[in-house]
Amino acid sequence: MSHVEVEHVTKRFDDVVAVDDVSFTAAEGEFVSLLGPSGCGKTTTLRMIAGLEMPTEGTIRIGGEDVTDQPAYEREIGMVFQHYALFPHKTVGENVGFPLKMRGVPAERRRERVAEVLDRVRLPDVMDRSPEELSGGQQQRVALARALVFEPDVLLMDEPLSALDRVLREQMRVEVQRIQREFDITTIYVTHDQAEAFAMSDRVAVLDDGHLSQQGRPLDVYENPTSEFVASFIGESTKLSGPVVDREGRRVLETDAGVTLTLPEPVPPAGDRLTVYLRAEKLSLSAEPTGAANEFPATMTTTNYLGEKTQFFCTLEDGTELVVAEQGFTALDRYDQGDTVYVTIPPSDLVVAHADVAAEQPAVDESVV
Repeated sequence: MSHVEVEHVTKRFDDVVAVDDVSFTAAEGEFVSLLGPSGCGKTTTLRMIAGLEMPTEGTIRIGGEDVTDQPAYEREIGMVFQHYALFPHKTVGENVGFPLKMRGVPAERRRERVAEVLDRVRLPDVMDRSPEELSGGQQQRVALARALVFEPDVLLMDEPLSALDRVLREQMRVEVQRIQREFDITTIYVTHDQAEAFAMSDRVAVLDDGHLSQQGRPLDVYENPTSEFVASFIGESTKLSGPVVDREGRRVLETDAGVTLTLPEPVPPAGDRLTVYLRAEKLSLSAEPTGAANEFPATMTTTNYLGEKTQFFCTLEDGTELVVAEQGFTALDRYDQGDTVYVTIPPSDLVVAHADVAAEQPAVDESVV
């Protein structure tokens, strides 16, 4: 059963449409991320679920109950904000216990429950300390404990890791996921970081300019984007477009960049205009032609060693920049600037995308992934 249902929700601020006819669901205990660039409507959507904004149109249900017009204080929702929103003049225990105090829970029982939740987020000895004495990751776990202490129906998180440095952010991804699984709580998570969304989520909903472009398992969204926006936003890719033509008894894509590509099946009819995306990690490089399918020349411009991968930047004949990513360390002097190199991508690794259309999503998706 779906636990959270967002059905045809629209939010207007005067003449600005921030969210436009968005529908998605989150099943009991599921982790769903709203992913997209700044200004795409993901935080506004989250705030409507929380009751901090009211939809202009549409319906929101939690546990089967229509909460569309219900104020935030009547919804049993825990929320974690980007900047934690901890009270600096209160101890950690007082911060975590604040939702219980507002619900009239006696002091002794509050302290017991706070100790229990702090232990579950691996902060057993900080109850009487000030939040300012804690690291960023510890403060984030305090904020999580406060959101979970009163056993809410749903957990909402708005860019909660964006203020942390890269290493700590990656550590906290694992920690947040562990805590969410341990509490088995339905979670809706807002982020612009696709690595974060893919690493943590059961399902991802990609938003673009207030519209829901695509939703599905991270693997499906990455491997099978259904619009040009998703194909370009997800991953590191080079975009090539052109007409499908018949050549020597087979149909190929003659791109505007001068590269001819064999397409994966099913091949569109000749005359169709098509856009494909070449994922950086799916490309391979060689100094000499190998005769492989979808091999084409490019000119090496520069290389970047990033630790976990090496990037090679090349240009095609028309000036289009193309990036190839190889895992781990690759000899940076393998190619010199200006060298002609040969780039290959198997037809099956091409990501084919047609013109963007609004995502046609069912009002209620009962599937549990």
